[in-house]
Amino acid sequence: MKCLSYFLCCTLFLVSCISDDFTVGDNLVSVKGRNMIIEDYTVELETHLGDSSVTTGLARIFEGKYHSPDFGIIAAHSYFDFNPPGYSQSEFGSDAIVTVKFDSISLILRYDDFSYGDTTQLQTLHIYKLKQTIELDEKSQLYTTSSVAADTDPWVTCQFYRPQEHWENDTTLEIRLPDEFGLELVDLMQAQSDLLETYVNFRTYFKGIKLSPGTDDNAAVNSFVLNSEYPVIRLHYTTIGGGVATEENKIDMTVNTSVAFSQIGTDRSNTVLQSLSSNNPLPSTETGNKVHLQGLTGLYTKLSFPDLNEILKLGKQVIISSAILYVYPVSGTYSGFTPLPANLSLNYLDENGKAIDIYVDPSTITVQSGTLVEDNIYGRNTYYAFDVTSYLQYELGLIGMYKSSLQLYLDDTEKNNTLKSLVLGDSSFPNDENRIKLIIYVVVYDNE
Repeated sequence: MKCLSYFLCCTLFLVSCISDDFTVGDNLVSVKGRNMIIEDYTVELETHLGDSSVTTGLARIFEGKYHSPDFGIIAAHSYFDFNPPGYSQSEFGSDAIVTVKFDSISLILRYDDFSYGDTTQLQTLHIYKLKQTIELDEKSQLYTTSSVAADTDPWVTCQFYRPQEHWENDTTLEIRLPDEFGLELVDLMQAQSDLLETYVNFRTYFKGIKLSPGTDDNAAVNSFVLNSEYPVIRLHYTTIGGGVATEENKIDMTVNTSVAFSQIGTDRSNTVLQSLSSNNPLPSTETGNKVHLQGLTGLYTKLSFPDLNEILKLGKQVIISSAILYVYPVSGTYSGFTPLPANLSLNYLDENGKAIDIYVDPSTITVQSGTLVEDNIYGRNTYYAFDVTSYLQYELGLIGMYKSSLQLYLDDTEKNNTLKSLVLGDSSFPNDENRIKLIIYVVVYDNE
C-alpha cells in the first residue's frame, strides 16, 4: 500500500457514503455503523513461471515462430509418426492383377482455428526426418520442453502464407515430399514387406517427422488439426490393366495421435522478463509496472494483499461486505493477431506458493472465472472482473504463515491448449485506465 496513514486519512474524504450512520442493538449496546468504499488499495503483483505443459493428448499441434515485444521469441516445433499404409494385394504384390504407376506423395496438414502472431507474413516450414522413435515418459506424456533427435538437414522445405478467410484453399496446407520416398514405399508394398505389417515395424523404417519454422521467421505460431484424419501422408498412384480403365488412386498414412506432441521454446533475453525463471519470479516493480500471463509457456500472475489488515484501523470493528477485483489489459499489448483470452481463472496459492485446486468460497466448488468484457468501440474499458469478497473476508485479520495469495491464469481450455496472452498494469502503472483495481465495500462500527 502507498502510505497507509495517508491512505486511511484520505479514505475518510474520498470514500462514498452509501447510507447515513445507523444504530444496531436497540436494547443492547448502541453501535454506530458506517458504510464505506475503499478504492485506492494497492495490490502487489508478480510474474511467475510454472512447470512445462503437457502437449500429448491435444487435438492440435503447433509450428511457427513469432517475435513478441512483451513475451520474447516464441518458436514451436511438432513431432509425430505414422501408421503403415494399408494396401490391396490385388494391386500390389505377386497376386496383383494390375500394374501400379507411382504419381506423387505429399504431407497434408489441416489448419486449426488458432494462430498467434502476424499471419499475413510469409512463413518457412522445414520438415526433418526423425533419427529416433518417439517414446512417452513414465506418465505416458510429453511436454513443451520435450524433443526427439532429428536429422540436421531438412528433408523438405516450403514457404507459405497462412490463408485468410474466403481464400480458395483456406483449410489445408499440402507439401510435396520427395518422389524417392514414394517409390520406396511402392517397392515395399510390391514386396509385401514385413516393415508394413504393424506400426511397431513401420517406425523402425520411418521413425516420423519434425515440423519447424525457418530460423529467421517472424510471422506466427500456427496450429494444425490432430486427429484420425490429419496430418496425413497421401500417396497418389495410377493402376493400369486388369480389364478396367486406367484409375487414379490414393493410399493414406495417418498419424499415431497418442505420441504426437509439440515443443514450444521461448527466448526472453530482450524483454523485461529476461531474468524470469521458475525459482525467480519477478515483481511488477521490476518489469515496468506490468505482469504477464500466457498459456502453454507457463506464465501466470501472483496477487498479494499484504496491507489488508490496515483497514481494521478504520474503526472498532470492520466488516468487508463486498470486494470486486478489476483486471485491465495494457493497451497496445493485444490485437487481432494476438487475441486476449476469453476467460481468466482465479485460485488460491498457499503459504508455500502451491496452487490449491478449489477457490475457497462457500458457494462454489470450482475456481472462480472472470469473463472478458471488451470495449470494441473505444478500447478503453476492456477488463475482467472477480468477486473476491469471500477470500478477503477470510484473509482479514490473518497474519504471518496463515496468510495466502491468489493465482491468476488462463482457464484450462486456453492455458493448456493455446498461446493466448495477457499483460496487466499494476496499481502504479502510468496509464490509470490499465491499472488493476480492487474496490472494497466495508461496514465500520464505532462503539459510543
